Amino acid sequence: MDELVARQRSAGFGPGQPFLLRPDGAPDVDVLAFFTSATFKLLSEQTQLSYAKDLRLFLSFLESQGKSWRDATASDLLDLEYWRRRDPDNEHRVSGAKFSRELAACKKFFAWQHKRGVLANDPAADEVASAGGGGLRSLRPRDARPVRVKWLTPGAYQQWRDVGLAGRLPDGTADRSWRGRNDGRSRAFADLLWSSGLRLSEAGTLLGQELPAVDGQGQFLRTRLGAGVAKGRGRDFWMSTSARRQLEAYMASTRAEAVSRARREGRYDDLSGALVVVGQDRSGLRVRDGDGRVRTVTLDHLDWRDRASLFVQEDGGLAPAMVFLGDSGLPMRYESWEAVFAAANRRCARLGVSVSCYPHMLRHSFALRMLVTLLHAFDRRMGLTPEERRDYRMLFGDPWTLVQTLLGHTNPQTTRDIYLEPVSGLQVDLFLNADDATTGEQEFTDFVQRHLAATGLVNDGGGAP
Repeated sequence: MDELVARQRSAGFGPGQPFLLRPDGAPDVDVLAFFTSATFKLLSEQTQLSYAKDLRLFLSFLESQGKSWRDATASDLLDLEYWRRRDPDNEHRVSGAKFSRELAACKKFFAWQHKRGVLANDPAADEVASAGGGGLRSLRPRDARPVRVKWLTPGAYQQWRDVGLAGRLPDGTADRSWRGRNDGRSRAFADLLWSSGLRLSEAGTLLGQELPAVDGQGQFLRTRLGAGVAKGRGRDFWMSTSARRQLEAYMASTRAEAVSRARREGRYDDLSGALVVVGQDRSGLRVRDGDGRVRTVTLDHLDWRDRASLFVQEDGGLAPAMVFLGDSGLPMRYESWEAVFAAANRRCARLGVSVSCYPHMLRHSFALRMLVTLLHAFDRRMGLTPEERRDYRMLFGDPWTLVQTLLGHTNPQTTRDIYLEPVSGLQVDLFLNADDATTGEQEFTDFVQRHLAATGLVNDGGGAP
């Protein structure tokens, strides 16, 4: 095992990093070189995995035709586009947006190989010659559109959470057949996503040291998220006070029981690579390794694997530093929440509740709630004149910039690209169709839901999203 790890490190691969082998199991040194390059390693962990899968698809497509990727041309990419999107014999055709993401992986791979001299020409260049002398055309599908986000109304979310995660019946009463053991944990996690807009990898790897104190002031609490799990960019984020209290209740009950059980079973006695937090200051966490050496690590440098290896010393013994734990008392892999949400969806469907949800939908729901509320605040509720509104935006930014900050997007254009369609026309509707009766909170919420329902993107519990 040690020899295998040494070979992995000498080849430039880190733990959990994806790579590709030929169908016969043989390595291609130039393909592996791409996966160990700075170009690839600077991508987020999730993007690395997605690019590896997309690139595998195209390389396998070429292999099926007896062709090496070194001989690939733009025509091969056009053939791929036809097969993936329009071939009637392909039962699993994809959208223009999905193919654009696959194309992005190919473009990065071929551009890197071309730059280092492996390829004389880049087959994935932006424009290629069309067959039959029709001039230049872009490989990017013309109908490629940003992902159509889905969102839940507060009522739909609460119904999904209570029925799917907390074991209630659709009428709100207790289900006597429910045997769930982690209701508090699941509800706390879902409410955290709903009220903060965190990504799954961000919320699922939170440390106790990153939770804000509940001071009783304000509806939202600000805290800091490390760059190691925040797509390479540390940032502030906000969670509701009620979600923070839910976390506190989970940590004092279900989580504490899981930790006590793990101690009794000796699960924390011999953990290879475990680091014990012995202090914290402005520069980071002071940790002690298995040899007794103490050093300081910054939260920005801790990825999810590092976080899973952190423990704290409590009165009763060691306990993981990560907030969310499995039944074993060990940190949950954040991907495991996908299965939790899927099980909740199945339960809702079985009980006739036509609401389904996945973790990123709660991030979308948070963003859209914030965005439409801010748009309304700027345009109506604040009662600002055009000059006052301009001054306010100069000081604090427009609604798109504020939502960009809440979500941690690097560029406000990313926020616009994702959320422009759901709110497109909302300001016009507010101007033309809303009246003075739409000034109340409930009236405004109802108005927005009617508008977004027309886009087919909203789920209020009356139909499948």
